[in-house]
Amino acid sequence: MILKKLLVATDLSDASYRALQCATLHAKKFDSEIILLHIFEVADVDDSAKRMMASSFLNRNIKRQLQEMIEEVIKNEGLKATYLTKEGELFASMCEAAKETEADILYVGTHGVHGVQHLTGSFIAKTVNTNKIPVWIIQKDTQLQAYKNLVVYIDEYPEEPLNAITLGLAQNFESNLHFVFSEPANAFRVTDMMQKVKTNLDTLNIAYDFTFIADETDKQKTLVDLAHSKEAPLLIIDRNNRDVDMQVSILTNKFNIEVLCLNTA
Repeated sequence: MILKKLLVATDLSDASYRALQCATLHAKKFDSEIILLHIFEVADVDDSAKRMMASSFLNRNIKRQLQEMIEEVIKNEGLKATYLTKEGELFASMCEAAKETEADILYVGTHGVHGVQHLTGSFIAKTVNTNKIPVWIIQKDTQLQAYKNLVVYIDEYPEEPLNAITLGLAQNFESNLHFVFSEPANAFRVTDMMQKVKTNLDTLNIAYDFTFIADETDKQKTLVDLAHSKEAPLLIIDRNNRDVDMQVSILTNKFNIEVLCLNTA
């Protein structure tokens, strides 16, 4: 099983609740465990001050809400679920939680292009950049639907054009895979990657096609528009050890398309 543990970051907002709904959909397909994560951001204070904050009414109320959310998932969906709280700096705590739980993927909700900066822009980019596991980004206004079409962006020549999660999604949701290359078909290694795709997907009877956007001046906009035109609810990109600050327009795109950053490097 490729997705055993799904870590869902929540601040109890509508956006993070949508992330939980998304993870629940996937957990039912992959028989995964859901771990709901809430981080109490605290300043650098001594242990006694931290104990006082942990016992505060607000913290107790948040933990009660987390427990209620978990009980709802267990009762209504029949899934294994729990919650985890951590105290500390937001991004470091997310990374620690991912390592401690041995999560396979992190889900993060965002308010999208119209949201506040804390939930979009640099926040989303930094979340992707600081985590070593794949990050699934879903917007508050995204309408969950079956993944009949998946767009896979191939850029900067990753080691493998096919990822286990991509294949797992395609098989479980019977998806068509649309590979979009940032270079022309005759570019270095592109031909080799296309052949790898063909060899694997023909064997698995998964439908696929190739598109090339090498000559586009605004590749990010072209990529998002292409995903929208193909009615793809999910865009998969491989961060490939690169900074994604310039890809915020993809991560919080105007069409509310979900984005999966594989972080494979």
